[in-house]
Amino acid sequence: MSTSLLTAKTRIALSDSAALIKQAADFYREHDCDVTGDADYTRISVSIGHIQLSSTDTTLEVEVGATTEVDVMQMKSAIISVLQGAVPDADLDCRWQGAGKSNGKLPNFCELRVGEITDLSPHMRRLRLHADNLEAYDSDSIHVRLLIPPRGQENPQWPTLADNGMPVWPSGENAIEQRVYTIRAMDAKACWIDVDFVMHGDNGPGSAFAMHASAGDVVAMTGPLGTALPDADWMLFAGDETALPAIGRYLAEMPDHVTGHAIIEVGSKSDVIAVPTNSQIKVQWLFRDDAQAVERSLLQDAIRSVELPDARDRVYCWAGVEQADYKPIHAYGRKELGLDRDRCVAMTFWRKAGRTAKG
Repeated sequence: MSTSLLTAKTRIALSDSAALIKQAADFYREHDCDVTGDADYTRISVSIGHIQLSSTDTTLEVEVGATTEVDVMQMKSAIISVLQGAVPDADLDCRWQGAGKSNGKLPNFCELRVGEITDLSPHMRRLRLHADNLEAYDSDSIHVRLLIPPRGQENPQWPTLADNGMPVWPSGENAIEQRVYTIRAMDAKACWIDVDFVMHGDNGPGSAFAMHASAGDVVAMTGPLGTALPDADWMLFAGDETALPAIGRYLAEMPDHVTGHAIIEVGSKSDVIAVPTNSQIKVQWLFRDDAQAVERSLLQDAIRSVELPDARDRVYCWAGVEQADYKPIHAYGRKELGLDRDRCVAMTFWRKAGRTAKG
């Protein structure tokens, strides 16, 4: 049975909409999305739906389409954010018609309270977070956007959603930080999720929140984000400690017939944690304190050393890495190994100080 497509449309007054369409198309191509058309009409396919951009001399027409109201809301926010990033001074005030009406609330906004706190290693802490209702998060999408309030605020001012689809964020002493994290485990009926945080002191809002967390502290989330893994017989996972929660979640839910390789880079042997799986995937740990100075990263070398099966249509490769590793790993999978877009996913999970992250 087919699923009905929900759409929303808007018009934005712009003097050079064709140039903006090109910038948006380039952005999505760089993030490995399917982009067709030209500067006057472009269609962009993403994991949860599509975006159509069309141009006249003075107007940019935008349509987003997805199968759920929440996905339409997320698509609105995403494309307006991309357009705003391309032309920061542009007036993107607009009104949407169609699906995805929010009544001012962020998609699937959910307030959470800290419960149990568990240190898994010297640099990984797990927080169990409790909610009133997690029905919207009981899905194959395992990532969420955590909204972290100022320390000590019991009743934070949460962001709202403007008519143009963009969040309106509190400022000053009420400013909210946001970071994407993985739901490591959850029980939707019992209304709790586990989130693992890489601990590096107060350097970063997520680490700082986890370091100072105590039972009853409040945080919130929106989402969920991401898509289900495709059907595959052989899988390769690779990442450092920032990707460890996602790799651990994938391995925990992997069917027993799946084979493959998981490569996890951490600081030292003390950072190794249990990653149970029923699958036949081999887990390999890399330790930075054992590494000699090399031109390429430990992860890149380890990935290249793995021999893939010949039946590439039954292979899936996934990597969550630091920004400098993203392009080489992505290019290796897509160009050198010849894997299709839906068989090779690489993502930037973080960036070293002084670098500008893309996406």
